[in-house]
Amino acid sequence: MLKIKLNLKVVVVLAAIAGLVFVFGCGESQQKHDMTQFIQEFGKTVDEYAKAEDGQKAELEAKLNSYIEKWTQMKIDMGSELTPQVLDKLDTEYQKLAKEFKNLSGKT
Repeated sequence: MLKIKLNLKVVVVLAAIAGLVFVFGCGESQQKHDMTQFIQEFGKTVDEYAKAEDGQKAELEAKLNSYIEKWTQMKIDMGSELTPQVLDKLDTEYQKLAKEFKNLSGKT
């Protein structure tokens, strides 16, 4: 009888741990973290571009254009590692920033 109770407790504890992992996941994936960091960097550069004077705008524009190319490559490389919902959310945020940059640069 004691052995059955001990086995039952072990099963319950393992089920609880499995349930917590299922509900909360194992944390943020490295790909999502990298893409989120990239979007934050891109957003900061767009803000700098909006506030920059004409002399700095050319340099920032070149940097932003390289970010646009890098995003396309990141989506290809890391897109399969993320869920479609996460990728769509990140891409929506990126598209919003890219549209803002295009409006600021006059390339609509």
